[in-house]
Formats: sequence, C-alpha cells, structure tokens
Amino acid sequence: MSLKFSSGQIAKTAMVRLTPGMDIIEGVETVCRQLDITSGAISSCIGSLERASYCIAVPLDNGIGSGYGPPINLDGPLELLSAQGTIGTEQNEELFIHLHGVFSDLNGHIHGGHLIKGQSPVLITCEIMINQIQGVNMIRTYDPEVDMAVLEPFS
Repeated sequence: MSLKFSSGQIAKTAMVRLTPGMDIIEGVETVCRQLDITSGAISSCIGSLERASYCIAVPLDNGIGSGYGPPINLDGPLELLSAQGTIGTEQNEELFIHLHGVFSDLNGHIHGGHLIKGQSPVLITCEIMINQIQGVNMIRTYDPEVDMAVLEPFS
C-alpha cells in the first residue's frame, strides 16, 4: 500500500457549455487542447445525455481481485446529475480524461460509473467547470499493483 501525491495550485478555470450531440469527454479534450491544459480537474459537470456508455468496477481474477467490467450502454434521455474527473496525459503526452458520472434514467433510477470516450453525447446542454492545476503533472502510467494504467501525480 502506498500514497502518491503532488502539490500545486489552480492556474485557471474554464466554464464550458457543450451543445447537443457533442460527446462529453471529446468536448473536454477540445477545450483542454485550446487552452493548453494538460493537468487538472473537472470539478463540476451537469446536464443531459442522449445515452451513456460506462463501466464499473467488478470482481476479476487478477492480482487485486477487481478491475473494470465490460461497457454498459444506457439509452436516454438521461439527466446528468454530476460528473467529476481528472485531466492528465498518457506517457506519450497524449491527453487523457478520466471522468466518472452519475445519471438518472426516465424512471428516476440512478446509474453511474467510468464514462467511455465517444459514447455519451449531450442531449440538451452540459455545463462543465475545468480547473487547470499548475505544478502537478498527472501522467497515466502502468501500476503493477493493480495491473493497469492509472493517472499518477508528478511534480
């Protein structure tokens, strides 16, 4: 068991509205590229979705006994009640958005998990707050303890 952290400060905040049909993660990536944000946090995200594709933690036969299961596809309309996430890069410096969301279906049943890029388009609107963190680099690296790549903070 270990703890990894790095300290920085919020350098800038972007308020974003995504319009109908735009995927949430792809929209965040577009804004981050235009504002040169490679490390940060998505601290607020609300709106509505046409549909969502997400995965959840499930038991697996691996060293840690768990991991992400196959995608779950949920048709809308969906109310996006909340989403938060982390902005970082792959080791090749390509942008990586790690976003988890909670949404309700037309019967008010709650669903949620790790959103999958390209599979969660906006229905009416999506309002997002992105915070750039200066002094911290979030880099997605392979962690042998969990047998998968995860975002880790570096100074």
